Amino acid sequence: MTQVTPIRDLKGYLEPEQVERLIAAAPNRRDALLVRIPWRTGIRVSELIGIRIQDIDFDNRAIVIKVQKMRKKDGRTVERRRVVPVDQGTLDMVREYLEWRKQFPYKGDLLFPITRQRVDQIFWKLGRRAGIREIGDPEVSQHRKLHPHHLRHSFAIHCIKHGMSVSRLQKILGHSSPTTTSVYLQYSVADLHEDYDKVWEDERKQAKD
Repeated sequence: MTQVTPIRDLKGYLEPEQVERLIAAAPNRRDALLVRIPWRTGIRVSELIGIRIQDIDFDNRAIVIKVQKMRKKDGRTVERRRVVPVDQGTLDMVREYLEWRKQFPYKGDLLFPITRQRVDQIFWKLGRRAGIREIGDPEVSQHRKLHPHHLRHSFAIHCIKHGMSVSRLQKILGHSSPTTTSVYLQYSVADLHEDYDKVWEDERKQAKD
């Protein structure tokens, strides 16, 4: 039987309204899009800053994610691709952003010509502006400052809560094994317990009285 490694912090993700607060706190179109894309696609921050304009398929509402991987058997580097669906609203934001950035000197094809460290800094500032200074359970998580990877978790949990299958979520997230994706099922179980306890909340109150 395959053993699933549990995620320790079942509170270490953002609710949809918190993500919207982050987007609303963005001072420009770039920063808003840095939040919106991972929230709507679940991609990693390394994949986010690697997106090129030609990787965005506006007609089919998709982003082609390209990742360089080294093969263990011969040490050769190969490119792995996966197609991630994206909503029309996000694509409209991309078009607006591309028009907005024409005022700047950068003429390359990277969607976000910035470093990973710069993305981290932007998220920290957005978190402070939106009043989201820490995320998760302080009893189990030592590093609770807002990080771009929180949006990947938030996307996965949101999809599971709304009925997406593990196999489809696995393809979107780019996990090589379904076991890795299955850890997100814990959040659904946590929600079930929460809803179950609410049913019997009145009975517990009466017992105390």
